[in-house]
Amino acid sequence: HEVIVSFLNGDPDQPIITGRTYHATNTPPYTLPEHKTKTVLRTETHQGEGFNELSFEDQAGKEQIYLHAQKDFDGLIENDHTAVIRHDQHLTVENDQFTQIKRNQHLTVEGESREAVTGEQVLSIEGSLHVKVGKVWVNEAGTEIHVKAGQKVVIEAGSEITVKAGGSFVKVDPAGVHLSGALVNLNSGGSAGSGSGFGGAMPALPGGLEPAVTLAPPQTISYQALLQAEQANVPAVKVCPLAGASS
Repeated sequence: HEVIVSFLNGDPDQPIITGRTYHATNTPPYTLPEHKTKTVLRTETHQGEGFNELSFEDQAGKEQIYLHAQKDFDGLIENDHTAVIRHDQHLTVENDQFTQIKRNQHLTVEGESREAVTGEQVLSIEGSLHVKVGKVWVNEAGTEIHVKAGQKVVIEAGSEITVKAGGSFVKVDPAGVHLSGALVNLNSGGSAGSGSGFGGAMPALPGGLEPAVTLAPPQTISYQALLQAEQANVPAVKVCPLAGASS
């Protein structure tokens, strides 16, 4: 880039850089005047191809803030983070996602909620699980459903309970207990069936954030200090040692 130089009080011995501009070698990252409403901060990858970019689009009706990270994007917030999205949100993770919440989580969905898992899903709760459904609750498994409790299992219905397997069934309703099957055996041997049991794996925790290097705070130069330097004929900025070598 080429720099824009100004002089304190018009003094050529006290130059300051007030801006920069593109030239024929280092051209703007977006073509002009097609993208004249876009403000871009882009840095090229050192010893490689790629770039990091922060850009602002200010065209009416197309306003946008765009952030591009060539590799990783890390963020550290020392206190709260609040975000309000007044329309839709879309998130695509093309590999794995790990989330850890060290205290409580509250989620409220005022419409419908859908979830699709193509592999296995494991839910592990150390406390209690409460599920309340206002209308119909349907569970369907292609092979097996196994319910196991350490002490007791209670199934309660207001009007009817039916257990059905093949052409046989047991039905309990206000009229009584109804058994139907090709053969009903009472205390005549046989054995109870068994389920597969729990075999899920616990989730992995997210990776840690690499701490950023703490930089010393920048030193500011007050306007009064600049005036005092001018009166004492002392340059406020050191002369570049390469300035004399290039002449």
